[in-house]
Amino acid sequence: MQTGSISALELCISAVRRGGVVSVVGVYGMSYDAFPLGQIFDKGIKLAFGQAPVQRYIDELIEILQRGEITLDDIITHNLPLEKAPDAYRIFRDKEDDCVKVVLKP
Repeated sequence: MQTGSISALELCISAVRRGGVVSVVGVYGMSYDAFPLGQIFDKGIKLAFGQAPVQRYIDELIEILQRGEITLDDIITHNLPLEKAPDAYRIFRDKEDDCVKVVLKP
């Protein structure tokens, strides 16, 4: 699914069966005026939201990365120096160049 896109959520709501569950993981921080409440109500859809307890897993995840068991090449789309942080946040917010994640380097 698309990161940060309301169309991904709309697709899930449209595709889920009656009485099904649509789960949103991670952060979905955008506002949305035309939320399809009628379709959710009509199909009896349950919505589930949550975030991973990142601090609980961070040390283990860093070790896995350092061992090369996984890479982040698919999600890190931009690398910028720390002094470009305002630009990095703008690029991320506006999804410039299909931005997924930005790494800031000191």
